[in-house]
Amino acid sequence: MIFNDTIDGISLEDVIEAYFDCRHNKRNTVNQLEFERDYEKNCIQLWRELNQRRYEPRRSIAFVVEKPVKREIFAADFRDRVVHHLIARRIYPLLEKQFLTDSYSTQKGKGTLFGVKRVEQHIWDCSRGYTRDCWIMKLDIRGFFMSIDKEILYQQAADFLIGRYRGCDIDLLLYMLRKTIFNRPEMNCIRKMPPRRWKDLPPNKSLFCTDGMHGLPIGNLTSQLLALLYLDPLDHLITEQWGFAYYGRYVDDMVIVDESKARLLDLKRKIETWLCGRGLSLHPNKTYLQHCAKGVRFVGSVIKPGRKYIASRTFANFCRKVYHQNELVESHVPTDQELFHYVAMVNSYMGMMLHYQSGRHFRRFLRLMSPGWYRHVSILKRGRHVKLCLAA
Repeated sequence: MIFNDTIDGISLEDVIEAYFDCRHNKRNTVNQLEFERDYEKNCIQLWRELNQRRYEPRRSIAFVVEKPVKREIFAADFRDRVVHHLIARRIYPLLEKQFLTDSYSTQKGKGTLFGVKRVEQHIWDCSRGYTRDCWIMKLDIRGFFMSIDKEILYQQAADFLIGRYRGCDIDLLLYMLRKTIFNRPEMNCIRKMPPRRWKDLPPNKSLFCTDGMHGLPIGNLTSQLLALLYLDPLDHLITEQWGFAYYGRYVDDMVIVDESKARLLDLKRKIETWLCGRGLSLHPNKTYLQHCAKGVRFVGSVIKPGRKYIASRTFANFCRKVYHQNELVESHVPTDQELFHYVAMVNSYMGMMLHYQSGRHFRRFLRLMSPGWYRHVSILKRGRHVKLCLAA
């Protein structure tokens, strides 16, 4: 049988490419292995269901993570993740052109480190190298993902794509978006953990407490991209219409720098009004305005005049992992997999520390590291760059 593109559909090749994109970061998961067992047949079945408009999302796995903060995660079925990648492959190039340079997250080369450097540069430029007064306003949206209005989001995404997308499969793309946005994974999910793990989770942090017309599951690629799009009009208002050049946003964390404290307070009122129109509100305990000399906390970092540090909570999470790994090496001889995991975990943090003033953090790590690990790994240091490698 020959599989050709339909007039308004997608090709089998598109589905297979999305499958390979999806499995790149999900190797050896149960869902992925089950799908890969006969991936050609599964891709063909998914391709047919999409083109015939018979696609229905399957059950997700729900669980709660404690670090860096307690939050609810929904892991979509691998098959549904393929659909998410199909959507992302089509909309990402358009979103990349639409988003401001200072809209960070879920974009190539625009992660947390990029955001920290940009905010650091904004403060430096506004204060003329810390020679003039300026103020920093930090804003955070309360329960952002769970408060997103699905109807508003879908209409916004549809209007955006109808005006910019030039593919012949626009109708199918909107169909996939609608199925993804209005899916309610909380209604038919598999809980990986007992219900008591949700006990201390605030209602505005859980899909189980929503009305079905609000909230996106944290953990989906499409949720991250669409969340950025949801606040994109606000980005353009702040920078283009309201005239604030020193602005940055990482999902729902916003930092605005300006020479006038009064202007920032007025901006806060405008932002609150705009958010209210979308059923959103600022978090009262995560909103502050202070002089640039006091610095700002942003995405796991603390930016101070002329220096930046890893936030205490970020390093505390690293220390907890080190303690856990110490217990492992003291209880038995680590397997090859456990050794590779330990080296990768430590080197990931060391690579992050390289971009911060973190000498004291490295020295504390050396004090915490169990002597048992020295039989299996070596520490290499070249200038400020430090990493672990497996002992010969």
